[in-house]
This record gives sequence, structure tokens and C-alpha cells, in this order.
Amino acid sequence: RARSDTSLGGAGTVRADTPQLTVRLAGLEMAQPRKVMLGSGEAPEGWEVIRTPSEIAHLDCNTVFVEGGAATATAFLREGLVDRLMLYRAPILIGTGKACLSDIGLTQLGDAHGRWQISDSRSLGKDRLEVYESAQ
Repeated sequence: RARSDTSLGGAGTVRADTPQLTVRLAGLEMAQPRKVMLGSGEAPEGWEVIRTPSEIAHLDCNTVFVEGGAATATAFLREGLVDRLMLYRAPILIGTGKACLSDIGLTQLGDAHGRWQISDSRSLGKDRLEVYESAQ
């Protein structure tokens, strides 16, 4: 978050979890991103609201850290507004869980090839981080 000027959460996540979306690293407390909620209705105090992902262009920001659930991630991917994916994986299986994405508009497997290039992969304790960069 300290590298982003904006942190964005979906309305469902913001209302259910009341996330802080703050920088909590010692020495970087002053590097707080602005908070934006994607959706409609009232947002918590100190948050801005946009109704669609394309409205992010009107907020005068360069780097947006999207921290929403499946609906928010899907909305940004569908609009082609994602430059980098950071996927964190835990070494557990839970069976039928919540989907991390829904339909992003790809109907053919061949259309998905070449869209993303892995740029980093590392262990973070027991978890794994994979970073993908958009190839488009």
C-alpha cells in the first residue's frame, strides 16, 4: 500500500469488513493511500465512492491497489484496467470455497494465453506470492 496513492475496496468488502487499508510499516506511516469504495451507497467516513471501475480515471491517481473480492477483481479485469496481478496462495485446500473471479469476458482458452507474464514468484513464510504483469 505504501507504493500506491489509492487503495480500493468493493462495497461488499468495505461494509462487511470495515478494512483499514492503511500502511502499518514503521517509518512509512505518512505514506497513507486515499481510500476508495467501488459500488453505490454510503461509504465510511474518509472514503470516496466510484460506481464503475472506469471512474477511477477521474480521481487523479497513478497507482491503485485493488483489494476487493471476486466482484471487484472481475470488474477491473473485465475493463482491462489491471497492469499487475499479485496472487497470494496459502498451502491449504478447502474444497468448494468462494470463487476469486467470475466471468471476465474470455470465451476461448486460446484467448487467455499470452495475456499475463509471470515476473516474480517467492515464498512468504508458508505462503506463496506470484506476480504477473500484463503483456498487453
